[in-house]
Amino acid sequence: TRTTMATKLRRSLYIGLGGTGIKTILQTKKMFIDTYGEVPPMIGFLGIDTDRGEYNKSLEAVNGEDVKLLANEQLPICVDDARYIYDVNKAHFSWIPDKNVYALTSMNHGAGQVRTNGRFALTVNRDNVVRAIVTKLNDIQNARIINNPNYELLSTAAPEIHMVFSICGGTGAG
Repeated sequence: TRTTMATKLRRSLYIGLGGTGIKTILQTKKMFIDTYGEVPPMIGFLGIDTDRGEYNKSLEAVNGEDVKLLANEQLPICVDDARYIYDVNKAHFSWIPDKNVYALTSMNHGAGQVRTNGRFALTVNRDNVVRAIVTKLNDIQNARIINNPNYELLSTAAPEIHMVFSICGGTGAG
């Protein structure tokens, strides 16, 4: 009988901010599935965006599987009443230039390529973002691989966090 060596991987969390970030981590997830037939248990994904439509995208893996971000890999940071929140808390948002305040009214459809809208959404949703990242890190820290013959930890160090975003968009650049 031939024995195979376990694949050694680091615990890693891939965070995609905005549309470009989500497309990139979706491609990364597909590559894991294409390579291993699954996402190894020490790998996590989190897509963060102001546009709910980004979460509907999918890719087809080599095995025909429809690869998409699962519900626990999605963090919509939409702000439906952005202008009201701004008006009530202006002192907290003094970093928003007056010329960008108008753009807050259209945030129910994403950041609209306005960086301050992305930053605003991240600020308003800060606690949810922190909670989601901590949850994902706990998930990959608790990944059961001891009795998994396919995978072995390359390192017991803290998980690596890879963030992907566009400096030209709204949410990602925010």
